[in-house]
Amino acid sequence: EIIVLPGDPVDPRPMVESVLSMTVEPMPGGAIIRARGQTPTQGWWQAELVPLDLDDAGSLVYEFRLQAPLGQTAVNTPQSRQVDVAVFVSDIKLDMIRSITVQGATNGLTTRR
Repeated sequence: EIIVLPGDPVDPRPMVESVLSMTVEPMPGGAIIRARGQTPTQGWWQAELVPLDLDDAGSLVYEFRLQAPLGQTAVNTPQSRQVDVAVFVSDIKLDMIRSITVQGATNGLTTRR
């Protein structure tokens, strides 16, 4: 028997420690949102920009989420702990958006249109 609880599913992956950079690159049919985040150790994976619902002010927020390493991993250099992620947004959705934010655990970066 499957039990379904009301409400939105919660993504169990933690947010990236900090968002280092974010760009919105125009493309035919929309734009690509790219972000780079810093993790505390190496080995983080399954990175994704998870969209929250668009608010009435036209603000689109993405949570930068990723999966922690399965075992203990090294800290090493800051560059070796950076993770890049991207998502495509269509022109149709962009028409309703005034600002885009990529949110991490300790900070977020926003661009306005």
